[in-house]
Amino acid sequence: MLPIYLLEDDEVQRNNYSEFINNSIMINASDMELKLATDTTEELFNSCKNETKGLFFLDMEIAANEIAGLEAAEKIKQAMPLAQIVFITTHDELTLITLERRIAPLDYIIKNKGMDSIKKSINNDIALAQHYFENFVHHSRNLLNYKIGSRFFSVLMDDVIMLFTETTSPGRVTFITKNQRGSFMESLNSLETKYPNLFRCDRSYLVNLDNAKAYDSKSRILTFIDHSTCKVSFRKSRELMNSLEKKLK
Repeated sequence: MLPIYLLEDDEVQRNNYSEFINNSIMINASDMELKLATDTTEELFNSCKNETKGLFFLDMEIAANEIAGLEAAEKIKQAMPLAQIVFITTHDELTLITLERRIAPLDYIIKNKGMDSIKKSINNDIALAQHYFENFVHHSRNLLNYKIGSRFFSVLMDDVIMLFTETTSPGRVTFITKNQRGSFMESLNSLETKYPNLFRCDRSYLVNLDNAKAYDSKSRILTFIDHSTCKVSFRKSRELMNSLEKKLK
């Protein structure tokens, strides 16, 4: 699901835009949710700080700061490169600044054009963001994406051999690929949900069976093309053998 955030300090306009957004989500059956409608950047940042993607409708001017939305967009993009930004503003002269600061907004909605125009633009932006989101999900299935600090990285799923956790490093996942090894902060439960092509052979391991070489059902040891191994739980052994048999057909 793609979360949507609205930053607008005028209460009447905020309520109107929220209604436009919710109606558009419902009419288009979009896999989205208006997670927050607020008048402060502080509340916005607190709400989205753990997200990796989102659609943001930002009023450019908040209180006395004419570029508060622009500054918010810069901060969001630094932490969340996949964010889609839409500015809603009366300041059409600031469009050049968004280019200079490399924000690359999805849209730039001018308030002076009236509510009908704003409603239409919001609807179009939600449809477009949904299209981008679906394409990203489709392509990301072929990539393992992870984050270290504020930087995002990707590894080809075909190269992934295994991901595992160790009791000595709680909250950290180690990955092994055909040509590298690394670690990042994440949970295996979350990764299992994101990447259903990986097989959970044990509470501590997610593996890519495409890179498995052999399985000894007696010792329950799974061996991979790089000669690394992992233990398979008794409960998962039969499911693993069934999965391997299907791949051989």
